[in-house]
Amino acid sequence: MSDTIENPQKNLMNKLVDITSTIDRIPKNGHNDFHHYDYALESDIKDVVRKEMTERGLQMIPNELSRTITQISAKNGSQQLVSLEVEYTIFDAESGESVKMKGYGDGQDSGDKAVYKAKTGALKYALTSLFMIPTGDDPETPLQPPKTITKEQYAVIESLSEEVAELSNSQAGKVIGTLKVELKITKALKEINEDEFDKALKLLQTWKKQFEERQKQERRKQELMQQEEGYGTIQNIPWGQKQ
Repeated sequence: MSDTIENPQKNLMNKLVDITSTIDRIPKNGHNDFHHYDYALESDIKDVVRKEMTERGLQMIPNELSRTITQISAKNGSQQLVSLEVEYTIFDAESGESVKMKGYGDGQDSGDKAVYKAKTGALKYALTSLFMIPTGDDPETPLQPPKTITKEQYAVIESLSEEVAELSNSQAGKVIGTLKVELKITKALKEINEDEFDKALKLLQTWKKQFEERQKQERRKQELMQQEEGYGTIQNIPWGQKQ
């Protein structure tokens, strides 16, 4: 008599590995007319992953962790740049197990589609990262050099640098200098590519949040001092002070 179990129940991690090994290269059905490149659509990726997940009793639930909205000037007026951090939890209906992961997305639009674009990007980032999904790049084709950022994107960097400088009682030039050192950028910011822009944007937004929170803490502290001792003024935070 054999002790081998013919159909052992698979746990969550085994199911995720199964999906990773099952999904093949996804073709690039999308095309960016402005920058002239093809890309894999979020809908194509989601259709493939959804089928594989539902067959194994898996469900993904999103939870937005943070949202940053930046107003930028564009040729046709003002636009919103929305950056999202989303936590996704994958549940196994059979075993009750779950696993969490994060996705990040940016969306820019003059109307109300910026948030939708950011959510689409975050989901696409999460799915392609989790299941290591190839998105149609031909390994035999040399990659094209990354595109240099637009004037509008550079304006975003300048605007955020000025905001951070004001919050930290510093100068925008010093903020930009620190930014370039942190990201190991040696060229002018006008010459950075899309990937470098994304990193710079996230770092500036992180600094802005840190200094805003520090300002709130200082303000609360000064208010308490004023109540107890009847004096105190709110001071700006020196640039470079540890958070």
